[in-house]
Amino acid sequence: MTQLQTIPTAHAPLDIHTRSLLLASEAVLAHLHPRAPLRLAQVTLEGGVCYVTAPNTDALRLNRALAEEVVLVASAQAGAGALLGIARGNAGSARDAAELLALALTEPEEQEVLPAYLSVLEARARALLRRSWAEVEVVAAGLRELGQLDARDVAHRIACAQSIRGTLLN
Repeated sequence: MTQLQTIPTAHAPLDIHTRSLLLASEAVLAHLHPRAPLRLAQVTLEGGVCYVTAPNTDALRLNRALAEEVVLVASAQAGAGALLGIARGNAGSARDAAELLALALTEPEEQEVLPAYLSVLEARARALLRRSWAEVEVVAAGLRELGQLDARDVAHRIACAQSIRGTLLN
């Protein structure tokens, strides 16, 4: 687990509400992408998002779709920070999106476009978060209430939010 890093916006550290939204955004996107390196162990206000396994570098190099999903989830907090209008969103992510993408790219030409590629994946993360914001809010509320959620708790809260949205839209 990583220690909680309080990343200041312009002048103040993140409050508990903002921090819970950033952590919930990563947890929700990880849940929506059921791949082995994205399986949640737990998410806590103190320790951030923890995964069951670390991504295998060789698997990232061999499977571009896997690499993109892992990087997309790793950039979820930055995407949520952009949606919330804070300078830099990271409330304790154990994974660095740029580092993961650099590990996955093998060709020199790919390394040259790494910032643009990362920008595209962050934009995709923001789009997914916009569509899943109700789920993010529900997971964040549980995180603020309990302080930590395991994978089952996150899945349950996401299912509840989706059910409520489905009922309201029908």
